[in-house]
Amino acid sequence: MERFWFIVRCLTASLLAIALLSFLALVRPDAYQGEPGKTTIQLWHVWGGPILERFEQGIRRFHELHPAIHIRSLYVPNDLSNNQKFYTAVIGNCAPDVVFVDGPQVAPWAEQGLLLPLDDLLKQRGIDLEKFSAEFFEPCWKQCVYRGRVYAITYCADPNFALFWNKDAFESAIAAGEIPPGTLDPDKAPATLEELDRWNHAITKFEGTGPNRRLVRLGLVPWGVYGRANSIFTWGWAFGGEFYDAENFKVTANHPKIVEALEWMCEYGRRYDPERVSALQSTFGSAEQNPFILGRQAIQLLHLSGLDDLDRYAPRLRYGMGPIPQPPGGELNSSWVGGWTLAIPATVSDPRRLEAALDYILWACAEAEGTTVEVRSIRNFPAWKPAPFFEEARKDPRMGIYVQILESAKHQRPVMAAQAYYMSELDRAVDRAVRGVVTPQAALDEATRRTQEYLDKMLARYGGRP
Repeated sequence: MERFWFIVRCLTASLLAIALLSFLALVRPDAYQGEPGKTTIQLWHVWGGPILERFEQGIRRFHELHPAIHIRSLYVPNDLSNNQKFYTAVIGNCAPDVVFVDGPQVAPWAEQGLLLPLDDLLKQRGIDLEKFSAEFFEPCWKQCVYRGRVYAITYCADPNFALFWNKDAFESAIAAGEIPPGTLDPDKAPATLEELDRWNHAITKFEGTGPNRRLVRLGLVPWGVYGRANSIFTWGWAFGGEFYDAENFKVTANHPKIVEALEWMCEYGRRYDPERVSALQSTFGSAEQNPFILGRQAIQLLHLSGLDDLDRYAPRLRYGMGPIPQPPGGELNSSWVGGWTLAIPATVSDPRRLEAALDYILWACAEAEGTTVEVRSIRNFPAWKPAPFFEEARKDPRMGIYVQILESAKHQRPVMAAQAYYMSELDRAVDRAVRGVVTPQAALDEATRRTQEYLDKMLARYGGRP
């Protein structure tokens, strides 16, 4: 039987390798016939589904403005855990000319030699890097710089996050006598963590007693901010912690303020029981049955894309928006930035394709019309501060709050070579601590140690520390 499964594994690996090689054979830049009289470049992008057509409209507009360049775009998804196609493409000299890179991937890909530094190309255009960097929101620029060199330009900026509360749910609870009048004002955002805690405890409702006690309504789930790793980033920075010492390549997940943040998260776990919280959330399976929309989870931190779901599934819902409340001694209006970047793979060497690739990157990331067209296509914010889009966004009360969050953001995920591993360790640490398996200190100590060991091995493998 063991021999049988060994053969199955070998055949599976062989089939996967053949499929990957076949894919690369199809996407080789030299496999395409270029447009006559034009420089043809290949772009790997991540925009599928309903966004794809809007994104391709942006490509067509670029063609109108740059008639000497033709872009062949291909949907090739990648994220922190799914990027084998790109690795193999670079190693096999089959990479595209421009590739979308998730912000946290820039440092790992740069460390592994997969991306081309852009400094010299930008300087050849007469671009002053110091002045150019100041045109971007600081975290958006910082995520693209590794070991002192620029490896990408941020294409879109995710302001993380806005605090939402369901006004209808709070007002119904007050009208039913479940929340005493005067306890809180649903028309005014909670400004401090103490106030947020009071809101949470007031809106939470159980039914039954003993082992049959059931959670039927709650406020915020602190570990439910788009995954546990993103949750601890969000609250860790809000409490005043730092996750990484980039100058010394030192992981600091067990920073005292991050431990304090996780202890606060665990207090919610002890009070409401993660199993009961999961049971409540799992009752609702589709987007239109989002617990927030139905008033069963009355407080959430939402990404900008959350506005689309509210418009689509709950256009009449009354809700409030505001910044993340400030913990005692923590950061006021704390926020951080994610987002996709554009980069050039390290194997691109043809001067014409390099020039064309940079033309598209600069147009999409740092020009007035390009940022306007592109940001509309994906419904996000540009990272380039002079973008005309912001003039319009500031006039929209809902979008304006996200603009304020972006403008005040001080953080981005740590710019480090072991980003994906770090996030998995943080996810594990939060899960174990919230469920009461280990203390917050022990969980974060372990995440720090394990990530540091992995990072040290990775740095040694790809060239060591400077």
